[in-house]
Amino acid sequence: MSLIFIDGFDHYATADLTMKWTSSSGAPSIQSSAGRRSTGCLRTSDSDDGVSKTVPAVATHYIGFALKLNALAQGRLITLLDAGSDQCGVYLNSDGTLSFRRDTTVLSTSAAALSAGIWYYFEFSVTISDASGAYDIKINGVSFTSGSSVDTKSTGNATANSIHIGYVAPISGYAINTQIDYDDFYYCDNAGGTNNSLLGDVRIDTVLPSGNGNSSQMVGSDADSTDNYLLVDEAAQNGDSDYVESATASNKDTYAFGDISHTPTSIFGVQVNMIAKKDDAGARSICAVTRSGGSDTDGATQALTTSYVCYREIRETDPNTSSAWTKTNLNNAEFGQKVAA
Repeated sequence: MSLIFIDGFDHYATADLTMKWTSSSGAPSIQSSAGRRSTGCLRTSDSDDGVSKTVPAVATHYIGFALKLNALAQGRLITLLDAGSDQCGVYLNSDGTLSFRRDTTVLSTSAAALSAGIWYYFEFSVTISDASGAYDIKINGVSFTSGSSVDTKSTGNATANSIHIGYVAPISGYAINTQIDYDDFYYCDNAGGTNNSLLGDVRIDTVLPSGNGNSSQMVGSDADSTDNYLLVDEAAQNGDSDYVESATASNKDTYAFGDISHTPTSIFGVQVNMIAKKDDAGARSICAVTRSGGSDTDGATQALTTSYVCYREIRETDPNTSSAWTKTNLNNAEFGQKVAA
């Protein structure tokens, strides 16, 4: 797998940020209708606002997201860290140009500049190395600044294991004192044979359950199993207000989902998000279920805790065909969850 993480910021509230992201600082917020298609987005509004995500410790990283600046200001846009130490990143300058830095050393600055009040699609690829490092910063598919055969490594390791948007604690300096909106975020590495490059301007659509699927083996919080999809169809999870549950290993639910209306050029992957916890003693685990072409495919087993967490499973290809998803196959598929153990 190369597509590691995606977020359209459409299926959770501000209070649930750290269900999906590893940590946050300051007061970043989810805006339900300020995104670039009038859907959700992440907003940072102050100099100490930021979010972070732990990722595999690798040398090569591919990142993309839409962004809109409320005003031009100097500060960090995105930073890669190695065990908490600044490795490299992209910085916004007060004139709207972008700089690539190894820690605080500027390696290059773009000639072109961003403007305030406009949605852009930002992409950043980097390979961390002492002498054979490389980087490319693109805006709307056009390279703003790039470099190769350069030193992109500032720590003792030629890897990064965390990505940060906005302010980076506890590293000081270069905080952005302006509002920025982020949307349609993706992260890939080059560990697999699929999606190991920049993907271009992508959109991330959140689709919610619209009906019971082939399996309804869990029991709803209403003590019924005839309307399970209605208990998991909220745009933002509501905790113990309504839910489905089971104490029996191998019990599962799958759900029909609403169709995507547009016809994408490519579908790079499908991410199943499961907000789940265990409420009894002992080890419990969950896995995502994808039903395509009349067959169920289980995802990786993931251990549950006693707090709600967003457990994710990405399917880069249709498990029924082992090829890229098509609109028809995606619209006909079911997704859900299973008590793994």
